Order: sequence, then C-alpha cells, then structure tokens
Amino acid sequence: MTLSQRVLALQASSIFALMGSACGPTTPERAATWSSDQASLSIAEDKATVHVLAAGGCYGTYGEFDRAVPAGSFTRSGSYTQLMGAYPGSIQYAAEYTGTVVGNVMTLSINVPALQQTIGPFRLTAGVTSEWSACLYP
Repeated sequence: MTLSQRVLALQASSIFALMGSACGPTTPERAATWSSDQASLSIAEDKATVHVLAAGGCYGTYGEFDRAVPAGSFTRSGSYTQLMGAYPGSIQYAAEYTGTVVGNVMTLSINVPALQQTIGPFRLTAGVTSEWSACLYP
C-alpha cells in the first residue's frame, strides 16, 4: 500500500468514526425522563426509577431497575415498593419491567409475581417530566 493509499484509508476511517459518533442512539439512552398522566420514569446513570400516580395526586408506589433502557423491546428485573401508612411504612417486592420503545414513546408494564398483579401498561413520552410527591399517610 502506497503512502497516499494509507492516507486515504486513514481519512475514510476517521470520517466513518465521526459519523458513527454523530449518529449515536437518540432514544431512550439519552432521554432522562419519560412521563404520562399516570406514571413517570427517570433515568440517572444506570438506574431507572418509576413512580405510579395514586388517586390523591401523589405516588403511592414506585419501582427501580438497573441498566439503561434500550430502543426496541426490553425486560428488566428490579423492585416494586408499596408505600403504606402502617408499620413498616413500605413493602418491597421483586418485579419485572417489560416494555417497548418506538421513537419517543415507551410502553411500560410492571409484573409483581408476589402480588399476582401486572401494573400498567403505561404509555410514556420522552422528555416529559411529571413530579409528584410521595403520598403522606396519617
């Protein structure tokens, strides 16, 4: 390979590397918040937190799972916590989070085997922020 061929090959590989970094994933790894009028999901580092709205305009349950949410379909193991007004104040369960991401819309369901219940599905929109305080129990 001649010197000019090496230079052209190096330039081509640099261009492809720059194009790849400029065309990186846009959703949802870069989206930090997803929300609807029923639930919200926030991603910080490699942890996602889900809040589910209760009847009183506060959240009475929340969940967490590790790892970022990929584009397309996903399944993640995590926890689901119910807040309550009696001791111990909350109960945490193992949960499985399943969903799909298409463009800026995520459909999310929470399966809690111990409760024999699936919560959702929720239809969340990227970039929308809903902040609710935890429900206060007497």
